[in-house]
Amino acid sequence: MSFRGLLLGLFVVPVVAGGYFLTEAATAGDTPRCAGIIREYGDAERSGPMKPGETCDLYDFTDGRSAGTRTYEQQKKAQEAGAADDYRTGGWWLAYGVAGLTVVSTRLVLERRRS
Repeated sequence: MSFRGLLLGLFVVPVVAGGYFLTEAATAGDTPRCAGIIREYGDAERSGPMKPGETCDLYDFTDGRSAGTRTYEQQKKAQEAGAADDYRTGGWWLAYGVAGLTVVSTRLVLERRRS
């Protein structure tokens, strides 16, 4: 395997990572999801999609301690901010990978034409 072939392979990784982040952001639903526990009526607990008026107890599941609570509106804003971060991160990774692939493949084509 040549050095340029290795570079092409290495620039494919950021393209895939960028695509993953962009896909995650694009497929994030509008309904806020609680990764912790939603306390419902009485002692019933559940996680997953939230309904307006519900509160999500956030937990650090590695040590079982509470990390705070979020209302429906707060969780929705947090998820929207997370999706915006994923769009930004995915865009940068994708642009970096495509730029690298373009430079390496252009150099390959130019060197083959000279030969």
